[in-house]
Amino acid sequence: MIYSNWMSYIKGNVKINKLVIPGAHNAGSFGMNTMACCQDDDFYTQFKYGIRHFCIRLNTKRDGTIVLAHGISKGMSFEATLEQFRKMLSENDSEIFIFDIREYYDQKFGPITLKFKADPKKVDEMLKKYIDPEKYAYCDFQSIGDVSIDDIRKAGKRYILINEKKDYAYSSDAPCILPWDKKIFGSFAPTFAKGTIEVFDKHSTDGLYWFQTQQTPNPGTEIKLTNPRKLDEALRPYFKSIIDQIAESPERLEKVNIVAGDFMTYNYDKVREILKLNVLKSFVKDGLEEEFLKGLEE
Repeated sequence: MIYSNWMSYIKGNVKINKLVIPGAHNAGSFGMNTMACCQDDDFYTQFKYGIRHFCIRLNTKRDGTIVLAHGISKGMSFEATLEQFRKMLSENDSEIFIFDIREYYDQKFGPITLKFKADPKKVDEMLKKYIDPEKYAYCDFQSIGDVSIDDIRKAGKRYILINEKKDYAYSSDAPCILPWDKKIFGSFAPTFAKGTIEVFDKHSTDGLYWFQTQQTPNPGTEIKLTNPRKLDEALRPYFKSIIDQIAESPERLEKVNIVAGDFMTYNYDKVREILKLNVLKSFVKDGLEEEFLKGLEE
C-alpha cells in the first residue's frame, strides 16, 4: 500500500492548488459525541490513510486548555494533537501537508451567537514547541497558485499553515474556498450525489478549492438533524459516482483540488478514488502510473 507515502509518486512541478489531495472534514472530531463525530481515527491514522489536508478547529476549556472543537463539542487537547503531527514530520519526508487551523466558526442560534476562542499566543507557543513553523512551514510566496511541490521541498519545508487572519507566526492567508448550499447538502444521498457536483461547477478559484463530499444535517432540510455516521452509511454507495462525475469532465479535472469527506479511515475506498484522479491529471511520475494504481488496490 502506498497511502502513507503517495506524494513520493507525484511530479515535483505539480502546483499545490491543482494536486488532488484527500482531506478529512472536521478532522479533529474523532472521539466526540455521536452528533459531532465525523471521523473514526486520530490524525496519525488519517495520515497513514493518505489524508494530507487537516481541518483543525479550536476552542478553550474552562481550565484554559486549548482543545479540538466541532461546535460546542470538545475533543482532545491541541497539544496532544501536535504530538501526532510531530510524529508525522519524523516520517516520510516526501509528504507535504496543509494545516487549516483556526478558532471554530461563530455559531448563530436565533438572536444568540456563540463564539469560540483559542489564544493565538498560546497556539503559537505550542506550534513552535512541536512542529517548529520557522523550520517547516512554507510561507514565502505571493500566490498559492505559483507554489509547486518542488518549491516546498527545495526550501526544506514540510507543510503550509493556512489561517485567513494570519493569527499565527508563519501562517498564510492563501485563498481557500469552501462551496456549500444548505438545500443541496441537506438532501438525501441520491440527490446530494448529483447536487454537490452542481455546487462544484458553480465555483472557481486561483487559491485552494476545498470540495466537500458529505451531507450537512440541519433543521429545515430533507435529512433534518441526524448524526454524521448514519448519513455516511447511506451516502457511501454513491461516493464513487461523485468522483466519477469529476473524472469524466476535463473542466472539473482541471480545478479539482482538496476533496474532503467524513469517516475517511472507515476503509480506503474514499481516499483510493480521490487519489486516482491524480493519474487522470497526469500528475504521477512517468512510468510509475501502474505501480501507483496497484499500490492503491493492495
